[in-house]
Amino acid sequence: MTTARHAIWAFFYGTIMDSTVMKDFGVTVTDAIPAKLPGFDLVVRPRPNLVPSDRAVVFGALMTVTHEDLTTIYSGLEKNFRIKYVPQAVLATTREGFVLPALCYIVPQLPESAPDPAFVKQLAQCVRSMGHPEWYVAHVESFGLPPRKEEDR
Repeated sequence: MTTARHAIWAFFYGTIMDSTVMKDFGVTVTDAIPAKLPGFDLVVRPRPNLVPSDRAVVFGALMTVTHEDLTTIYSGLEKNFRIKYVPQAVLATTREGFVLPALCYIVPQLPESAPDPAFVKQLAQCVRSMGHPEWYVAHVESFGLPPRKEEDR
């Protein structure tokens, strides 16, 4: 008996929201819909992650992928960065206002570490190419800025 490759919706908020980056993982995506996920905020330390926040929203992409694709992507990230993302059920909203159930991978405890400015720049380009608001692009770019000194706060 063979198993069917059943596609599901997943919400991506890192550079893998870009289908070109997905191809680097060996995953081909045909559907990529700009979307947002309320109730979370983006952090980049050094990889992107989501933290619960009732005052924030994260922009990314809804994509149809298989469970095998998700295993490939997130086992690759764990191998390369030693960070284990785990799936969480979420409700993402498309630009047209449709709410879709999706899986979203989040790190329960991400250690504090400075992100690579080149990675932050790539992430901001992904966000911009999806047509998300410029204020959100600026939010992403802020992760690539040097930390503010205590006397500047």
